[in-house]
Amino acid sequence: MPNEANANEKSLVSEPQSATSVKPDASKAPTTPAKPAAPKAPATTTPAKSATTQPPVRAAQAMPAPVAPAKTTASKAPAKPAEPKVQTSAATPESTASKEQAVVVPQEQVAGNLSGGSSWWSRRSTFEKEVGLFVLLPTLLTFGYCAFVASPMYVSETKFAVRNAVEQSVGIDIASQLFKSASTSVQDARIVDAYLRSPDVFEKLDAELQLTQHYSDTNRDWVSRLASSPTLWDKESFWQRVAQPKIDVDSGIVTFTVRAYTPDMAQNIAAGILRQGETLINEMNERSRNDAIRLAESEVKVAQERIVKAQKALEAFRDEHKELDPKATATGLQSLVFELEGERSKVKAELAEARSYMKSTAPQVKALEKRLAAVESQLNAEKARIAGNPAGGSAINSWVSQYENLMIESEFAQKQLTTAMSAYEQARSMALAKSRYLVAIQQPTLPDESRYPRTWVFTLCAFFGFFLIYGLVRLIVASIREHAGF
Repeated sequence: MPNEANANEKSLVSEPQSATSVKPDASKAPTTPAKPAAPKAPATTTPAKSATTQPPVRAAQAMPAPVAPAKTTASKAPAKPAEPKVQTSAATPESTASKEQAVVVPQEQVAGNLSGGSSWWSRRSTFEKEVGLFVLLPTLLTFGYCAFVASPMYVSETKFAVRNAVEQSVGIDIASQLFKSASTSVQDARIVDAYLRSPDVFEKLDAELQLTQHYSDTNRDWVSRLASSPTLWDKESFWQRVAQPKIDVDSGIVTFTVRAYTPDMAQNIAAGILRQGETLINEMNERSRNDAIRLAESEVKVAQERIVKAQKALEAFRDEHKELDPKATATGLQSLVFELEGERSKVKAELAEARSYMKSTAPQVKALEKRLAAVESQLNAEKARIAGNPAGGSAINSWVSQYENLMIESEFAQKQLTTAMSAYEQARSMALAKSRYLVAIQQPTLPDESRYPRTWVFTLCAFFGFFLIYGLVRLIVASIREHAGF
């Protein structure tokens, strides 16, 4: 009975030990299989219960002798199903201690894993992992670069415009308002803008301000600085990145901003840009003036050569035909013909009157007939000189045609020479004044603080950019999987 009392105390004090305790009474052996939940007890035991179960274990260690009779009584009992329970549940002090350790140690490991980063990362979903790796991590790297690594740069700004002495008139009709054409000032501003973006400006400023040495300083971060031995393409791409001209198409004002590592250098570069722009405008003015004068001079020379040629042709014509003015000669001949015709008509009238009362052999009639024949002969000769005759010969009619052509050519050459001379004088007068000039609206500023890089702006842009790229890639992958069927 003392053994039964000890066994009952073990079963009451600790449930995990009830499955391993040995009962000496064979009649109570069938009740042992009625506790199937006993193996689950160690998973729910708390450290407090394990502390209360230690005294029974010590009691079991102090009384090993009564356990052997329990095995014999259990083996003699008719309930055979209890034998495997007795054999498997028979616990020694070492096995009981190892079970207590098996129960406590996994809970400590689980608690440690829960507090560790690897367990937290393993519990994240695939979407959270992808967003963290492809969106949040690059955004944090961008923020770290802009805030702690990037070298500060200073921005200088200047504004200018290109104006013409004669502005182009702008229409006020509906078509002109809908389809606006750029004025001359805006077109010139676009030319200056393209020139300021070109590598020629960088080369000229580099020779003056040593831009390559300034922008390729090794003390600056390697992302923002220029290469130590830059090529032409490197200089052009870097210049387009740090220098940004913008044009207002309505007013024609050009706003130029440039970045540099020091405030003084930024201001000097902006001032150099103004000088280069004004130099370009002056070169355009000089070239336009020279072109206008050269064109006018060439027109004057052409007109002079043409009028000289016409004068020589007239001189040769007059020498050939011995006529100073064939047109005036033809006019005189025509008058003479008119007079001869009148004389012939008069003689005919007199001859008819004489024949009316005289014989044909009368001397007066013979005189009138001879006079009429002479007038008609003279008239035919003068007409032949004007219009030509069948026998051939040079008629004054052809002379007048050639002479008129020569006179027209001479008059046109004179008018051309007059126009060319007027254009030449106008070009010379325009050369004395500027047709276009550069007006500095805002002088280059001296920055007093670093305005680049803009950490928060770049970070937000990086976040939305990476998130957009991730979303697009994820959408493409999902579309491919949907069409592929996996």
